Amino acid sequence: MAVKREFAGAGVGGTLLDWASERAATQGKQWLRLDAWKDNQGLHRFYKNAGFTLVRVVDLPHRRSGALFQRATGHVL
Repeated sequence: MAVKREFAGAGVGGTLLDWASERAATQGKQWLRLDAWKDNQGLHRFYKNAGFTLVRVVDLPHRRSGALFQRATGHVL
């Protein structure tokens, strides 16, 4: 998922994460999980501030992503 820079700070990303969390909860899922770029510390902070926990970083040299985050479903900020 990505939000246009012109909408940064408007809460669009958080709203989308909350929607996904609620949808996963209604489908009986326990966790909302995502995979982010390993080197994007700003994005990592965003996810942590949205209630996600860093589970681990999988470092595969051919992939930029690999920072794995999760939060319990039904969690809305």
